[in-house]
Amino acid sequence: MNFWATWCPPCRKEMPDLNALYQQFSPQGLVILAISDEEASRVNPFVEERKIAYPILLDPGDKVHAAFAVEGIPKSFLYDRQGKLVAQAIDMRTRGQFLEMLSYAGVSR
Repeated sequence: MNFWATWCPPCRKEMPDLNALYQQFSPQGLVILAISDEEASRVNPFVEERKIAYPILLDPGDKVHAAFAVEGIPKSFLYDRQGKLVAQAIDMRTRGQFLEMLSYAGVSR
């Protein structure tokens, strides 16, 4: 799970890496859920322009943000196949850093 926003420069910077990882590892079962608290009218054109392949979810009422105690973005949570939280980050991640996080969930390069 990746909490982000269109106005967030670090969020925008990590999106291409997330997209590449999703395309590489989704056949192995990787699911990325990107959650924004913005309105669809702002998010949809942004996502279409950047050709983001992974699912984008909207949380304009901040219910999901509150449930996960997200106070800053980007924030990422990584769960393994059993649903156990194995890693999280409260800052921008690079592709290499995301790969390291994925290794905690048993996803190998």
